[in-house]
Amino acid sequence: MEDPIFIVGLPRSGSTLWQNIIASNPKVLRLAEMHFLNPWHKDFRSFLRKHVGDLSNDTNVEKMLELIFSKAALTDLHGPFWHFGNIEALNDPSLQTQIRRRILDSDRSLESVFKALIEDITRVSGYDRCCLKFPVYVNHVPELLEWYPKCKVVHITRDPRAIAVSKTNDPGGTAKRIQRHPRLAFALKKVMLLFATIQYIWTSKLYCKYKGFQNYRLFRYEDLLFEPEKIIKELCDFVGIDFVPEMLAPQRGNQKGQTSSVTGKKQERINKEAAYHWKNVISPFDKKVITMLTRNSMRRFGYDVATYDL
Repeated sequence: MEDPIFIVGLPRSGSTLWQNIIASNPKVLRLAEMHFLNPWHKDFRSFLRKHVGDLSNDTNVEKMLELIFSKAALTDLHGPFWHFGNIEALNDPSLQTQIRRRILDSDRSLESVFKALIEDITRVSGYDRCCLKFPVYVNHVPELLEWYPKCKVVHITRDPRAIAVSKTNDPGGTAKRIQRHPRLAFALKKVMLLFATIQYIWTSKLYCKYKGFQNYRLFRYEDLLFEPEKIIKELCDFVGIDFVPEMLAPQRGNQKGQTSSVTGKKQERINKEAAYHWKNVISPFDKKVITMLTRNSMRRFGYDVATYDL
């Protein structure tokens, strides 16, 4: 199997759009988000600690695989990947057998488990390469480069005020918390604004550490919206795949984009107006504070702060 393409970045940065663009190439398998390694959230490590135990024990390996392929509603297996909804290869009875044998014959590390899952699923699905939104956060880039020295890591970023506003309406996170605690809606939104701002600053500093890596590259969401064909061709050149016209309309066909958490509408095309939707809902105070706190971080990411502060 060819080395994977990993999309990393903060939540609400447009990762679904970027992955759909890459997966519009018919030679690349799109694998759903799996949160295998994820700070601040339950991830695969949490699942092993809580439900499985030490993988040096063969019985625990069998237990792990039984739980994974049972599609049980385990909160620690967080992410649509574990539902296996779009993976037809799971209907092949040989797949689970091959994954089981490969893990039992390995050193049972996180790396070995991860590779067995994505490589065998990709191969049995009839592809030579896959693309994953993994991990969501960029602090695990060193692990990815250690596991796959020749992989391609696409780091995506976006205007921090857009990320912060989107985070306060995130249907998978903040919106659920507000439903459970409606009286705390105002406080919860302010906390998420601050959390998203802190994450952005932290991520920009990590970018400064990684940007010298040959197989790691930053792409800005706004650049994609304003010059889609140019940026997509640069993306294809970086990851080593052919450009196909379908990449210019990734929300159509089988690759559906997410509904915007800012406008509530599903995008039918790459629309440059989406770069500014956040301005219609952010308060002047929040905009001023986030801009002040992230100004240096935006510069690290190559933004012209004066232009994006309009």
